[in-house]
Amino acid sequence: MLGDTMPWFLPLFVFGLFAWIFYEAIEKYANRKDTPFWWKAIFVIRWLPPIQLIFMLIIRLISLLRRDLVHIEIAQYLGPGEFSSHDLKLMITGDGGVELTVLVIFLFALFSERLPSLKNARSDLRQGFRNRLMMFSGLILLSSSTILFPESAYYAPSTLPVHPIGMIPAWDTLVPLLLFAGLTMFGGELFAISTLFFAGENFQTLARRARNKVLLLALVTLVWFSLELDVNEGWLQKIPELGLLLPLILMLHMGLCLALIIQPAVRIESELNHGEGRSWGMLVLSAAMALVVLVLTPLHFDQIGVFGSGLGPYVYGVWVAAVTVSVMMLVQFLPALGFDAAPRPEIWWMKMTLVFSPVLLCLFTPFALLLIPAIWLALPWSSLTPWFIERDVASPSASFVLYPVLFITVMCAILPFSWDEPFLASLWLGWIPGAMASVGLTLHIKQRGMNSSQLSAEE
Repeated sequence: MLGDTMPWFLPLFVFGLFAWIFYEAIEKYANRKDTPFWWKAIFVIRWLPPIQLIFMLIIRLISLLRRDLVHIEIAQYLGPGEFSSHDLKLMITGDGGVELTVLVIFLFALFSERLPSLKNARSDLRQGFRNRLMMFSGLILLSSSTILFPESAYYAPSTLPVHPIGMIPAWDTLVPLLLFAGLTMFGGELFAISTLFFAGENFQTLARRARNKVLLLALVTLVWFSLELDVNEGWLQKIPELGLLLPLILMLHMGLCLALIIQPAVRIESELNHGEGRSWGMLVLSAAMALVVLVLTPLHFDQIGVFGSGLGPYVYGVWVAAVTVSVMMLVQFLPALGFDAAPRPEIWWMKMTLVFSPVLLCLFTPFALLLIPAIWLALPWSSLTPWFIERDVASPSASFVLYPVLFITVMCAILPFSWDEPFLASLWLGWIPGAMASVGLTLHIKQRGMNSSQLSAEE
């Protein structure tokens, strides 16, 4: 097995994922150097992770054909004997399925610049899209690497069983893996599009298609959660032991945030003016978002029963929420350092901090996913607040946008605690305020555009 014969193999894979996250900066540096060494270096960085996965799959297939019992998965599910075509099922439903799926994610990112929707875009924008998709894929796979590629699966077993200890996994075990892959690929498309602020209309078709696919996958994921998770067994208490469940919840979070709030905000915030009263709006927005996260997160920690019945869940919940809020406040200084390529850079960085905070904090504690309900209710206000506080922009009708979103936000904060499983209820309800805010502001912008056209025609 790889862990015994090539102990450097998996660490090199992790370093390859790190390089994907910073690939755009490395590529720019290589282009400035413009030497054969650097051309080869960026080629190696780009293709190293997928080539390693192909190598893993080849080793797995050869071991399967030979019924090599040194291979831990073959020892567990097949045992001694002759190869049969039925054994190939293990190549897909076992650990090989993870490797195949991750390989598809890698190849999708690498060839994304050739998507039909981008054929009319400039080459530099297509390349930028590919680089951002590589960054997103690298980050998501790196944060999930210990779950997708557990160390124990790549070492030879110390004692080989005489007989198999289990049946070959069923086909339905692929469902969470396929949902994770789909949300990663299409959510990555939305992330890449939303970071290319000045790409114009070239990416709108792709954005619409990606958003529809993410919403469909999110619905299927929520239905799968409701059917598969046993509320009575306290599944949230066992989340570290439930394999793909944790990364799937995180990708559901990322996908819905990108589809309903982040990507639509690129268009919405570009319609804002210079920002008269912008500082006051930022203060109100920061305070409101921080309050929602700091209040709602400890309440969800209290519901799972892991941290006792006293102050334990509230202390832990406030700690996790405070880390998120502190980083959200600190990133507001990034525009002053030059990271300001956005219509509203301060708000942009606040939003992205909230979106990515559960993913990053789950590297340290899996219970950081309990931030998600509060984040889903806080994020819509990052789009709404400037339109109602800044004085140089026409505000939407309060009765059409503000009051309904405020009402549904309060309801979505309260109602989940009346269910047997508050966190799962929050996943079903929490996306509604974001969808309402984006739709309301989009309709307001369209109506304002129609009114401007009518005035121009009359003149």
